[in-house]
Amino acid sequence: MFDDYFEVFLADTPASKKQHFNVRYQVYCEEMGYEDKTRFPEALEEDQWDDNSVHFIIRHKHTNQWIGAMRMVFPRNELLPLQALCPIEQDNQAQHSQSIEISRLCLIQEIRKRKTDEEPPLALNAQTDAQVRTDVTQLYSRRHINKSLIWGLFRAASLYSQANNIDNWYFLGTKALARVISREGFKMQQIGEGCDHRGMRYPFKVEMQEIINNDIWSENFNNGYRLYSELEQYNAHQCQAA
Repeated sequence: MFDDYFEVFLADTPASKKQHFNVRYQVYCEEMGYEDKTRFPEALEEDQWDDNSVHFIIRHKHTNQWIGAMRMVFPRNELLPLQALCPIEQDNQAQHSQSIEISRLCLIQEIRKRKTDEEPPLALNAQTDAQVRTDVTQLYSRRHINKSLIWGLFRAASLYSQANNIDNWYFLGTKALARVISREGFKMQQIGEGCDHRGMRYPFKVEMQEIINNDIWSENFNNGYRLYSELEQYNAHQCQAA
């Protein structure tokens, strides 16, 4: 199902990174109010860790709307962002390029805030094509779509990690999110005490082998991710052909 409706891109161009930052702006500034949107007049939410990160974005195939984002942050001076907020156990300190932190995992409000699994979404864009509306309604009538989007982003990040010799993922998140992730067989190891950061957050660690070997990938998520630069090249070729 995921591969039929969604695709994940590695934001490897300036334009795609702006799209990633804009999704974050929608979620963290406009929808949740976690960040002061007056600090981002171009509607691009960024911070000091983005130059040290790999960025992913996810879109709906039928409407081409960008609906989610996530980044992988590499250590700077052997420290990850969460270590500035929550002390972690000494034997779980991030080690150079072998570890990353998963952060800025977000889905736009229309995806997150459905009242029931049966409730169809609002129109994702101004398209009027009846078949597109039907596809979108059927899609959002399915259960657990939010988790499916998270797994799609995780799959992309796991393939990137495998190719780049990354051994461990770190998270700063709620225990509720950790339970959701753990139910699918990812062993979330709490590695320190909680801290008050937009509510209580806790540091977690997952070993890459737990992620790569998870049976969930055998059901779907076969496409992994594409480079956004490939999409730009395809669009340019289509314009030239026209």
